[in-house]
Amino acid sequence: MSLTILSFLGAAWWLLAIGLFLLSLACGLIQPRVQGRRARACATPPVTAILPVKHLDAGFATTQGSIFAQAYPDYDVLVSAAETRSPALDAMRAIASAHPERNCRFLHSQANFAVSPKLNNIAAPLAQARCDLVMTKDSNVALAPDAMAAFVRNLTPGVGLVVGVPVAFGPQTYAARIEASILNAHARLLLSASTLGAGFGVGKAMLFRRSDLERLGGVSALAGNLAEDTALAEGFAQLGLKTVFAHRTLRQEIGARSLDDVFQRQARWAVIRRANVATYALEPMASPLPAAAAAALAAPLVGLSPGAGFGLTFVGWFCAETAFAALKGWEISPWSPLAYAGREILALAAWLRGFATHQVVWADRRFDARVGPFAPGPGASRGEKV
Repeated sequence: MSLTILSFLGAAWWLLAIGLFLLSLACGLIQPRVQGRRARACATPPVTAILPVKHLDAGFATTQGSIFAQAYPDYDVLVSAAETRSPALDAMRAIASAHPERNCRFLHSQANFAVSPKLNNIAAPLAQARCDLVMTKDSNVALAPDAMAAFVRNLTPGVGLVVGVPVAFGPQTYAARIEASILNAHARLLLSASTLGAGFGVGKAMLFRRSDLERLGGVSALAGNLAEDTALAEGFAQLGLKTVFAHRTLRQEIGARSLDDVFQRQARWAVIRRANVATYALEPMASPLPAAAAAALAAPLVGLSPGAGFGLTFVGWFCAETAFAALKGWEISPWSPLAYAGREILALAAWLRGFATHQVVWADRRFDARVGPFAPGPGASRGEKV
């Protein structure tokens, strides 16, 4: 009797997981068309683009150079860093000097009021921005030439924040391919949420009005949250303003990563999501490994062996993801099956890590994701790339 109950529970999980997966595939494919129709803002007000600089990320020249190639009539660029000299700043100055036609200023950010290192970095340019409309961009994502225009088109009445969905490109190691697989699975889910009218704070590239931020209380209103992008979206929601995903994705350069780099980064974000996202416990519903385990439990109900149920679900999910990536023009390689399998193991471990601690290490400081930073001590480990 107990085995029968487990089989029916497995069948229920499998049906729900597969149903959500198929919905995400369909919604992810049509997102550009659906969201593009919603993007009806016609004005092209001036924009200040803010680029916080910390690390010399993979593809830095391409990703940072993309801001200077925007097909937009009026915008300027502010580059901000906590350091006065660094390899990343030297590279950024070389990129800016190659585009003398674009007004670009460098600012030294000395703020230390916020839990988020990134928020401290962009505080100075936010205060000195020429325009009310500001667009922030991380140094490891590249914008298509029409991206800024597309973001502005999405800033319709009632919208306070426009964000982009990052899609992984250019992994150079097996661990990097695992992270690329994780990011692109997330991208599919975010595109699906966008099609269904939902929006979340994703900070790789964001467009908003400074005047709306001031109504919220300024950057100090976000100071207590590690996930400043989530805090910004939630704050705008309190003002009655929505967050939407643009109908143009972002190209995130992955480069070379180690397994430890990938796990520590994914575990860090798992801890932060658990502290900020109410549905964190339900995340395995969107993963093939639990669905395959559920299929193994349910398989006897349809005359299959548990191994067949597991294998058909796990392999079938991968094939469907691969077809989706091909239709979207995302990277596929002979490593994709191994990256997919590694992704499921690492992602599950990182998700479980989210329940084991509230502490994360970021930019050489230890934080409690619910509260704020700890004072640095001799046992604190070094942070990794943002």
